Amino acid sequence: MWRKRIANTLSLGALVWAMIVLVAIVNTVGAARTGKGWGNALIAIAMVVACSLVPWIRAATLRAESKRRDRLDGTLTIDEWGVTRIAGERREAVAWKELAQVRIRTTSDGPAAEDMFFVFEGADGKGCVVPNRLAVTKRLLTVLQERLPALDNKEVARAAGVCTEAWFTIWKRAPRSQPDA
Repeated sequence: MWRKRIANTLSLGALVWAMIVLVAIVNTVGAARTGKGWGNALIAIAMVVACSLVPWIRAATLRAESKRRDRLDGTLTIDEWGVTRIAGERREAVAWKELAQVRIRTTSDGPAAEDMFFVFEGADGKGCVVPNRLAVTKRLLTVLQERLPALDNKEVARAAGVCTEAWFTIWKRAPRSQPDA
């Protein structure tokens, strides 16, 4: 069992780092013994320091990217009233009772940028646009499937597979019947 644990903890990156450390040690010891080759020893030591910083730099970069995306995506509230998204100074909201249709907008911007958006359109012309990344974190599709029984899951699946500019209507309020005169 301990062998499996050791094998799982060793990665290619750790092995490369260990080899660089070994080269740095050998160069430094050789330079100390002969008095020559200090340039190579210093280069090897610099490589050890640089490789030691890579995980820290990668983690800091990921944190910064996550903060940037959170700032762009904003926050999403799904409650009994409706759907509200706040991103910076912008506040978009639509009440469930005012909801006229829900569509998905796809773009060709992916995979580096968001390329799928849920678009909530109210009968009053107001609405709310939710990036898919934010929708996934808040389990928006599950809520829509529970609240909107006529949701077209086939259209959702089609939209998820598209990487071009397109619109998919996944739910539309049934027309209200007019009373007889």
